[in-house]
Amino acid sequence: MSTNPDSSTVEQDAAPAEPPTEAPAGSRNMPWLPRLGWAVAIAVIASLVWLGLFGEVATVSVVTTALMYLLLAQAWNLLGGYGGYLNLGMAAFFGVGAYTTGILSGSYGFSILIALPAAMVVGALFALIVGGPTLRLRGPYFTIITLILSFLVMIVVYNADFTRGAMGLFLDAPAAGPLSVEQFFFFLFLAGAMIVVLLVWWLERTAFVYALRAIKEDEDAAEVLGVATTRVKIQALVVGSVIAGFVGGLNSYRLGYIEPGGVFDLNISIDVVLMAVIGGAGSWIGPVIGAPLIVMLSEFLRTRVVGVEVFGEQIPRESSRMVLGLLLLLAALYAKRGIVGLVQREKGSRFGV
Repeated sequence: MSTNPDSSTVEQDAAPAEPPTEAPAGSRNMPWLPRLGWAVAIAVIASLVWLGLFGEVATVSVVTTALMYLLLAQAWNLLGGYGGYLNLGMAAFFGVGAYTTGILSGSYGFSILIALPAAMVVGALFALIVGGPTLRLRGPYFTIITLILSFLVMIVVYNADFTRGAMGLFLDAPAAGPLSVEQFFFFLFLAGAMIVVLLVWWLERTAFVYALRAIKEDEDAAEVLGVATTRVKIQALVVGSVIAGFVGGLNSYRLGYIEPGGVFDLNISIDVVLMAVIGGAGSWIGPVIGAPLIVMLSEFLRTRVVGVEVFGEQIPRESSRMVLGLLLLLAALYAKRGIVGLVQREKGSRFGV
């Protein structure tokens, strides 16, 4: 009876291998990185809480705005950061949520407990309606369509009777002092930000985000491997739109008045992209870093730098946008994965530790 010396090797090779447990992207060979991310997130949130509790009205207002943009940046990050689809229409979803609460509360007297969930539902429905046709486009075509989307919705709102056009809508503000009102909304936005950050952190470890990352790397290859790319992209857009609808609705109560030019402002969409990219798109910690940083920097430029005379001429207000644009250019050239990418080791990366 003859034996094959390679038979045991063949049997071992034929045995099914256990699937490896894959660490989150960016944390391989760096076990301290997730702890660093949580340390930074806790430090940022703690700083915002301290400013919100002990700051003056203007300070609390700026911090609340930072939390608002943090939520919007996380909403954009799902499809834009993980999926690689540059969405310039976040203002549309933000504005739809704002006008849903404005109409229900300002025109029909519904309470915030009804109007705010309705804004989230309408945001999801709006994403389903526009997501089907637009997400079949790729690259610059998708970006242009989302850019046009905000202008189209704004035109509809300007000309519709139930939105009162350019006159806008008034909402009943809480009956309290300015500081108390700002702190009230500060804690609401803070609670929302903490929930959404935990949600995105959890989603990073699910097949949903792995599918989005596969779409970002090579969508055609992802389809060949069985990823339902269109469905996954629509799901990401819907989740982000629910968050944006919540933010828009809550912010409309905070302001007490909304009008089309304010809630559908293109600068909202651009700032959201800027915050996610500077912080680190495709990472849950990126918007946590980028949103407060950009909001604080914008406020500093607006209050401290604009108006300063240089060679006898005042620095124009547009200079703040120029500085932010320069930051985006530098990030695109030298830190393509944002601040987070500077401390993450990635094969072939110029920056790393």
